[in-house]
Amino acid sequence: MKQFKLNAVVAALALSQFSVSVNAEEQTSPREPEVKVSEELVVYGEIGYRNRSQELAPTLEYSQEYFQRFEPLTAGDALKRVPSVTFLSDVLESDGARMRGLSPAYTKVLINGEEVPGAGADRSFFVDRIPAELIERVEIIRSSSANRSADAIAGTLNIVLRDGYSLDGGYIRAGGLRYDDGELKESFAGVYGTEFAGGRLLVGANLQGRYNPKQKSSRRYGDSPENNPNYATDDFDNREDQSDIRDGDDTSLNASFEKVFDNGGKFDISAMWVDTDRTEDERSFEYDDPTATSGSVVEGGNLISDNANVSFIDQTNYNINSGYELPLLGGTSKFKLGYASFEESVYEQEVELDTSELPMVFEEAEETVDIDDKEWSLQWQHSLLVGDSKEVQFGAFVQGKERDTAILSLKMKVSKH
Repeated sequence: MKQFKLNAVVAALALSQFSVSVNAEEQTSPREPEVKVSEELVVYGEIGYRNRSQELAPTLEYSQEYFQRFEPLTAGDALKRVPSVTFLSDVLESDGARMRGLSPAYTKVLINGEEVPGAGADRSFFVDRIPAELIERVEIIRSSSANRSADAIAGTLNIVLRDGYSLDGGYIRAGGLRYDDGELKESFAGVYGTEFAGGRLLVGANLQGRYNPKQKSSRRYGDSPENNPNYATDDFDNREDQSDIRDGDDTSLNASFEKVFDNGGKFDISAMWVDTDRTEDERSFEYDDPTATSGSVVEGGNLISDNANVSFIDQTNYNINSGYELPLLGGTSKFKLGYASFEESVYEQEVELDTSELPMVFEEAEETVDIDDKEWSLQWQHSLLVGDSKEVQFGAFVQGKERDTAILSLKMKVSKH
């Protein structure tokens, strides 16, 4: 018994000595430096997506650098990235531009500061027809002014194309797009700028294939879940399966020439030509069942109606503008002459078969629309500096417009027992 106590005391003493030595080593080892965490983060940046121009009217500019990050195909794709500009077109289209929620008729679209006619009933221009490759910058004029027509209530979009001073040399770009259904669309562009006749000349060409497919399924009910929790089965009305394909090619040519004279005068002339060849193919099936796709109702199936609609569209748009600017009468005067033309030919055929009851009804409608729109303008602008920070502009503007529209419609209806 005594021997066990002695061994326990020796073991306890050895353990206490070991713990003391470990504590001594821990006290003599250097401490790791503490990590200081900053509680304040300061980031210095600047807004680089727009510029404010020095024009009299409040104008915002969006340069080519702003749009390049989004890789747009058309001017419509580029304008989607501009705040306050919206589109209500169908199937990924960007036709009539809208500002401040108003109709495209109240948004003026300019090309290099000049008006161009369009396909809309209100003569609104479809910006989807301009390749993004031609854009130098986009200007948004947010207020109306005396030097613009009254149809620019919502604002003005000025699409400024490249000129001879924006490029020295040239480039060629080629690409393609492949879609899920296997469709391939090409994209080719070439631009060249050089010195010519003492001035600067720029020529460009672009071929852009566009393909916008849509597959849509709609289920319609006679009531809502707020009134009937079993609305999906009790109040089912019909189902519509729809396919809509927009297939087309846009071909464009543009050229500009500018020359500065020794007396301070400046002469410029520019032209643009855009041709669109486009097919719109729509097919719609309507059923009386949420999932079934069998034959007609009168034959014991579920098909209520079958509708097919196809349109063939051919558009040609071109404009030529020229101007001469020179110092005059203590200020700067500019004389401008412009001519624009728009031609469109549309053939549309719609066929519908109603199989919901006997007799089955077959309807066919055909329509041909031809539009020929031409306009010319003559303008004089004079600017004077008043004091150090004020500028006064005045001038005269003469414009002529002529639009001819021819519509031919044919309809046929047949009943089948």
